[in-house]
Amino acid sequence: MTDSYPSSYADARNRFLDAAQAAGAALFSQVLPGYEGPSAEALALDAAYLGAPRASRVLVMLSGTHGSEGYAASPLLSRFMSSGRARELPDDVAVLLVHAVNPYGFAHTLRTNENNVDLNRNFIDFAAGMPANPGYREVHALLCPEDPSEIGRTAAKAALAAWVSERGTTAYFNAVFNGQYEYPRGLMYGGGERQWSNLALEAVARRFLTQAERIAFIDWHTGLGEYGEPFFLCFNTPRGPEWERCCAWWGRDAVETKAGFDGAPRPQYSGLVFHGLRGFCAQAEFAGAVIEFGTTPPEATIEGLQVDNRLRFDTGLSERERTELRQRAMESFCPSSPEWRERALRAGLRIADEALDGLRAWQPAA
Repeated sequence: MTDSYPSSYADARNRFLDAAQAAGAALFSQVLPGYEGPSAEALALDAAYLGAPRASRVLVMLSGTHGSEGYAASPLLSRFMSSGRARELPDDVAVLLVHAVNPYGFAHTLRTNENNVDLNRNFIDFAAGMPANPGYREVHALLCPEDPSEIGRTAAKAALAAWVSERGTTAYFNAVFNGQYEYPRGLMYGGGERQWSNLALEAVARRFLTQAERIAFIDWHTGLGEYGEPFFLCFNTPRGPEWERCCAWWGRDAVETKAGFDGAPRPQYSGLVFHGLRGFCAQAEFAGAVIEFGTTPPEATIEGLQVDNRLRFDTGLSERERTELRQRAMESFCPSSPEWRERALRAGLRIADEALDGLRAWQPAA
């Protein structure tokens, strides 16, 4: 299974498009204007739709919302299209697969987009004002020190450890993971306006989902959770009907686990793609989750975000240092271990099948 993993964004995109064509999918590609990949290739958000054009039940799966995490999710989508399950759909069930929500980050081995925006914090109502994050304000200079030298980073790391010791890990996780809208060069920056990918995803919804009445949703990610194991983040109302539906599909223990945050409460995320797509499809019942495949503990995940930030903004890096940091970032978000890759791909295909089975059995609300 590990030979399913791509060597580059261009390789991933070609595999996805080939699988879509072989499966007879309807394709909708949108090219990111003004940017290109490392080999001058076009960067695109590609959507593949399989099944009846007017199907009322649709399984939607996204990959690459966080750029380089797409290396793990892209083979899952391509393999799923090649499976018999995706080709033998009932008349009223369809599948929509979105490849490289963040093509710039995917191509350049970065988690954020062309503007350093974390797209999974960009789906807010900007006209209503941006959420405040006073906790991040306190730690920004410690996470992204102005002095990027080893001495500067060591001092910042010690000061950050003191802050966490005083305030606690829950406050720390909230400060970082909630999202922030003040520091364009910082971590988890949600942007000052809707990004191209946000608008492109809305265009996908207008093209393929206006008829949908029931949507099963998965946004594939990596980072949080036990190593190589799926970690579910369901953002439906806890104990509500859509939450219970997810528990029926994937198991209550899986949906309600706190393993990804070392037992701490889940952060209060802002601007999730989950809520954005749900808003684009307001006519439909909408159940699903962000699903991560664990690579590192949450503290180490944050260190991976810092590495990602240095790759973008530390202009003093030598080519050797840049190569080493890029390898560290890739290990944080798509480990090279064959065991990890096989476990993630097998589990992902199983989870997708379970969602598809649940969707087939999903009847309209009484």
